[in-house]
Amino acid sequence: MESKQKGLWTLVTTLLSLFILLLGGLLIRPRLTERRQALHPRDILSADEVAALPQGTLPVVLDRSLGQDPDDFRYRLLKLVMERSGSPFAIGFSADVQPQDEAIAALAAGRDAGRRNPLQITVGIYGAGPELNRRLRPVPIPVTGGILGLRAGWTNRRALPDLKTIQSVEDLQRLVLVQGLGWSDVEIFDTAELRTYTARSEKLLRLVNDMRVQLFPRGVAELQAEDSTVQSLYPQIILDPYLLIVYPFAGFFYVAPDNTELADALRIGFERAIADGSYQRLVDESIMTPWLSRKLQLKSRRVLVLKNPDAAEALAEVDPNHWIVPWNELMSGRITHGRDLCGFAGFKALCHD
Repeated sequence: MESKQKGLWTLVTTLLSLFILLLGGLLIRPRLTERRQALHPRDILSADEVAALPQGTLPVVLDRSLGQDPDDFRYRLLKLVMERSGSPFAIGFSADVQPQDEAIAALAAGRDAGRRNPLQITVGIYGAGPELNRRLRPVPIPVTGGILGLRAGWTNRRALPDLKTIQSVEDLQRLVLVQGLGWSDVEIFDTAELRTYTARSEKLLRLVNDMRVQLFPRGVAELQAEDSTVQSLYPQIILDPYLLIVYPFAGFFYVAPDNTELADALRIGFERAIADGSYQRLVDESIMTPWLSRKLQLKSRRVLVLKNPDAAEALAEVDPNHWIVPWNELMSGRITHGRDLCGFAGFKALCHD
């Protein structure tokens, strides 16, 4: 009898513990989400505020991504560009986060879309491509000068001997890479006949840590933000020190098809920021950081170049002077090692000994 009571008590306490854990998760999760989405009201430009702007003031409402804040490079660049444009403007994030396809549809509806654009989004930053260029009006200046197309990979420590032997794209075909579901990079890797596994974003680093895949290529501008997560949660992961995978890729500012006034202001302001050096200073401060220089060790990396045929049409509109990345030299095979990039002005910050 005593044994049965003890067993029943154990079952009850176990069920109670599980209930408390479940309830705690339900209570905590919304708070975490709210904290990630929270912005100070001064950083938001609401639909009501847009409606109240003086005539002649351009509303610059950026399609907001989860976790974005005013310190984000893209927002700081947008503000810099508008300041250089000379046009009167009011700037802020959209009042809420919405899926990218919905934001694009809202922009595509035009300036006076009303209910089809309830957040009054006027500008987004998206990966350049022919379909998007047909739906929206692009400002064909790459927001990171092409740096989005430079990839270094998180890998498992046990995969380092294999990575050390890679000398060509053909060699890379022996390894298994991983990317997120729906990412445009997957098509680029498929074109290069790379073995690419896809999974949900939250599982990607775990797959590397468990040695299910050997390389998770990431944009070099993304590495610093991810490093603390890697260090704290994934003890087997290290940044591959050997390879720099590159392919033509860029993000553009996009506005509604009929919003020529904002498109012109963005283009003029961006060109002025490039000319006066303030754009490069922002890139060096936000992307080409001392941390990235130490971590990347650019000079010692072998460069593997992939083609991106789907983006060729969109990227052909870019003025060659607006690239930081020397694509002509890369695509022609004249750059084979990271040290070859150090002769170009935009990469000097990554080439300190």
